[in-house]
Amino acid sequence: MYADRSDKWHHTMARYLGLSLDTSFLFGILPGVCREAIGRYDHMYTKKECFNSNKVYAWSKRHAEKINSAKFGSTKAYYGTAPFLWELGRVASKQDFKPEGSLFFLPRDDQCTIRENEYERVQDLIDNAPSPTTFLLPWRTCDIWKHWNKLIIPKGSKFIQLADPIVRQEKLSQIFLRHEYIYIPWPGTDVYYAEFLDKKVIVYDKLEQYRTKTMEEMERENNIVIHWLKWGYNWLTEDQKIFFEWTRDWSSIDICVRKKLTALMLGTDALKSPEELHDDMMVQGFLEPHQKFIYNPEYQRSYEWLSNLEKTRDHSLHDHPHMLLL
Repeated sequence: MYADRSDKWHHTMARYLGLSLDTSFLFGILPGVCREAIGRYDHMYTKKECFNSNKVYAWSKRHAEKINSAKFGSTKAYYGTAPFLWELGRVASKQDFKPEGSLFFLPRDDQCTIRENEYERVQDLIDNAPSPTTFLLPWRTCDIWKHWNKLIIPKGSKFIQLADPIVRQEKLSQIFLRHEYIYIPWPGTDVYYAEFLDKKVIVYDKLEQYRTKTMEEMERENNIVIHWLKWGYNWLTEDQKIFFEWTRDWSSIDICVRKKLTALMLGTDALKSPEELHDDMMVQGFLEPHQKFIYNPEYQRSYEWLSNLEKTRDHSLHDHPHMLLL
């Protein structure tokens, strides 16, 4: 009856909706800006098998539309704001941050994708990144790049692995807010988090450095869902290559276009207060009658912080032809 729990978003979703952390949801939650569904038909998140549910919380506007209009889909998407922003607003509204130095996302593999062995260019970037530097290593073993231990980490650097799911997004929010430069290997979700906060973004790997894993290299058994969870260069469509090559050169994109694309990816136009979101999801059949809202002042302040920030931004007139590839 209940959907599989998100290892990223379950606790944040429960807290924002004013519910207990042990709540079970009827819906799954998209893990991020799902590159495997950009520039091609979504064969993964339109299937009930993906989250063991025919309901999904989607926080990219174009992706929600794609799921709800899918010709062969069996799922219904609720379009809302990226859950990360709720934790970001909660952290940012409690204290002032003076950003400095670099947050460095190390190269990563994935369940179905693997990065090449080259590490010398990464080392050069590390050696020249503004300090102090915090390095982020993925918490899933399948995501850890097998050659990361060849890198020489500068003395005095911090090294973080977001292993605790209860505070995972809170800690990620803190390290984003504390740093000025954000180094990211691939143009995925973290690029949009960084742009939302007006950080200096460096996407440092080439698309061609990633390939699809062989069956022997995969840690999980291939199935109807895992089969589509791929973003190696040899798997990308031409539209995907165009879009990701465009966003890989992030700083060259006009800033107004970057802001509009970020708003689309993070669902900022769907921002609701905790109580408004709870009530609307109840009406839409995504919550059950016994799941009663309990007011949490920290998340109300988060909503107000995000809402005030969005009032200062204009996303109306800054499109780009490549956005149609979404």
